[in-house]
Amino acid sequence: MIKNLIGGIAVGIANVIPGVSGGTMMVILGIFNRMMEAISGVFQKDNDHRKEDILFLLQVLIGAAVGLIGFAKILEFLFNHYPTQTMYWFIGLIAFSIPLFLKGEMKGEKIKILPLICGLAIIFGLEFLNPGEGSVEVNPSFPTVTLILCLKMILVGIIGGATMLMPGVSGSMVLLIIGEYYLFKSYLANVTSFQLDVLIPLCFIGIGVILGIILSAKVCDFFIKRYKAGFLSFILGLIIASSLVLIPFEASYDVMVVVSSLLALIFGGVIVLGLGKLQ
Repeated sequence: MIKNLIGGIAVGIANVIPGVSGGTMMVILGIFNRMMEAISGVFQKDNDHRKEDILFLLQVLIGAAVGLIGFAKILEFLFNHYPTQTMYWFIGLIAFSIPLFLKGEMKGEKIKILPLICGLAIIFGLEFLNPGEGSVEVNPSFPTVTLILCLKMILVGIIGGATMLMPGVSGSMVLLIIGEYYLFKSYLANVTSFQLDVLIPLCFIGIGVILGIILSAKVCDFFIKRYKAGFLSFILGLIIASSLVLIPFEASYDVMVVVSSLLALIFGGVIVLGLGKLQ
């Protein structure tokens, strides 16, 4: 149970940050395949483990909610004061997860070059389209709640939920590209204000997230069962590329930044290797 909650928290935190994938966090924690099985199992007619699947999903979703809301301020502090070091910490988390992925999910499977290249190309393509974070108002004026806005928030939730499970693909980056990331982040940052023009859209985003997760899990489960080696090679490409595009080339480097960034990267690796021993 604790591991599932931690996994959910990691997924939630990752989905707040453009460029970082919640699915990759699930790979790091070794719950990716279990997540796919659980979501598919809930909707299977003959499933003797439906209760266990539902309990597992609830634990991960509760953790994700805690990660999304509870760690937003911590991440905001880290990115405001130590942006370069924080990015290298995430790079360490992702890069050191690759050996775990090869030993775990891809054990006994041969890497397929074409799907691997496709995975690399998608992430590099998203990075090319990425307009950058820019700035977000601390106390934005939220749009009026209308039927159109609610339907739009469901779509935003579907995109976020679908990309939440795909290793290497950042839901936040996709939302950034389509121009909805800032509003989504502002809703999350102001949830404790309990304003109706914040809570109502968030509820519809939540509905969309559930639909997106179900859709993504069905697609992943289909490809894992029928084209396992190719699909896992595709995911490997996503993970490798996502660790490369996070490198902050535009940052200002001095001796202290280089040393602290290297330590942050190693710290990310230590966390991943430690979690790998729990699998």
